[in-house]
Amino acid sequence: MTRDTARTRAARATALWTLVIGFVASVLVGLSPASYLQARLRFGCAFVGEDWVCDDQAALLWPAIGIVALGALALGWAALIVRATWDAPRERAGQLAAIGIIAVAPTIVLFALLLVDALVHDAGGVSYEASRVAMWAERAMVPALSAALAGALAFVGLRVRAVGAFPRLATLQLAGAMLLLLGAAAMSSLGTLPSGIVAASAIAAGWTVAAATGPDRRARRSASATDVDPSRSRSTQ
Repeated sequence: MTRDTARTRAARATALWTLVIGFVASVLVGLSPASYLQARLRFGCAFVGEDWVCDDQAALLWPAIGIVALGALALGWAALIVRATWDAPRERAGQLAAIGIIAVAPTIVLFALLLVDALVHDAGGVSYEASRVAMWAERAMVPALSAALAGALAFVGLRVRAVGAFPRLATLQLAGAMLLLLGAAAMSSLGTLPSGIVAASAIAAGWTVAAATGPDRRARRSASATDVDPSRSRSTQ
């Protein structure tokens, strides 16, 4: 077994185990968004008198189940892409990069459903501060945009890393995506922690496969061929 073959097989195993660990971790923290959903977004609450009353704890089971289901779908889809591209990640860089978008899909879908729920169940004739739609705009829109930007950065970073031309730039893009996911979790009071773990594990799995290809030596040779010392070229003439 050559060194490259061993490295490739290790990368494949690491990528699959990363997805499994990410799913297990997201399930373990599946109830962490409960306080964020009720205390910050008034999910499952009823407007009584002049304030929201949040005593229906059973309503929080549906978001928890939904987060786990969406996470399982995203990680399963990511696993299929990893399996389909690990034989030739450089030639299938576009497919591998799609993991970046799939990774943040559960977070985006969750925030979209929360917005729909706020629109449907918002109390009529209340002040702006008591409106659930206003709460979503103030407390959920920025984390949603942060997660979407993280997916875009991950898409570009995975594609660049799979091609192998600019590994340092791809590393910076991956780091930026992870920081944005961390920022979304912090801004949402850990409301996006389960879906953020799903996103981070999917992106890390894609990165592991992409990084196993190594740098693009052909691109480096072509770059070095065009960067010739003029004095050396004249001395040879």
